[in-house]
Amino acid sequence: MVLRSFVAFDNDSLIVTSSNNGGIVGNPIVNNSSTPNGTVFQYTAGSGTEIELNDTGGGFGNFNDDNAANHVITDGGGIVADGTGVESESIIEVRALNSMGNPTGPRISIYVFSQNGNFSDVWGYATSAPLQDGVSYVKVDGTNSGTSGYENYITCFAEGTLIDTADGPIPVQDITVGQAVWTRESGDLPVRWVSTTDVSGQGAFAPVRFAPGAIGNDAELLVSQQHRVWVENAMAELLFGEREVLVAAKHLCGIPGVNLSPQERISYTHFMFDSHQIVRANGALMESFFYADRSVGALERAQREELKSIFPAVQNRYEQFGATVTMTLNAREAAALRPYLVA
Repeated sequence: MVLRSFVAFDNDSLIVTSSNNGGIVGNPIVNNSSTPNGTVFQYTAGSGTEIELNDTGGGFGNFNDDNAANHVITDGGGIVADGTGVESESIIEVRALNSMGNPTGPRISIYVFSQNGNFSDVWGYATSAPLQDGVSYVKVDGTNSGTSGYENYITCFAEGTLIDTADGPIPVQDITVGQAVWTRESGDLPVRWVSTTDVSGQGAFAPVRFAPGAIGNDAELLVSQQHRVWVENAMAELLFGEREVLVAAKHLCGIPGVNLSPQERISYTHFMFDSHQIVRANGALMESFFYADRSVGALERAQREELKSIFPAVQNRYEQFGATVTMTLNAREAAALRPYLVA
């Protein structure tokens, strides 16, 4: 069994309001081939749902198209039945519409998920960036090849987080390319890339709050839900064969002092070295940005192009960038370890 997890939204939260294909108007989002360019959607905010499936046929980090038999839901979170074969059916590219009805802002990729091998039986979707409640979006492009990464959310720190550097602690939003940042494995290393994203702090994009002292941090710490925390624990070695592991912040919610903390808006900053590293943020050990298909795919197009220009040899290839510094726990493994992380 190979368990994968990702955040999805019920397709009922994204309704077609106008389209050259009159048959889809008034209905939830469907596959790309049935959705002409120019189709307009209305988004109604809702919390993302964590989905878990058994992936016995996909590549590393990928939710594949045309492979429903090898992607079987083990926990559908109430929006898709357990035991259902599913696939990442297609990708629809949209832009927001302003008050004048004109496209504005960056492209956002909507990953459309189907079930039971039927490309028109759509149950949910994920996005590469937050959609805003009440905003209309217009389709500008799309592809019938829907293979995509399971995780659409990037590793990032909230504004104000203090990062240990060769010059002392510096607010993460002030980190610059070339800045020498302390790393656990390699000492001071220069940052190769840094970027800030301003998003809604609601639903799947709400940050995880670590109260002072919760994970060894000396001040309150806010990070994105997928941001991984470095954990050293004897029970981890007994359970998984590794004493040092990485755990997504959202999987630590429930231990004392760790909880989701929705915000109206939040600015996240992410930075990267030539390889995956562990850095110190507000006194706690956390990961740097990890260059992989599932993380790069969540960036805006301009950010992706910037990354490709800085790391031309990588070209979104996990194998070339290298592995994470240590084992990463999935949701079930994190749940098994969590009771032993309580002080």
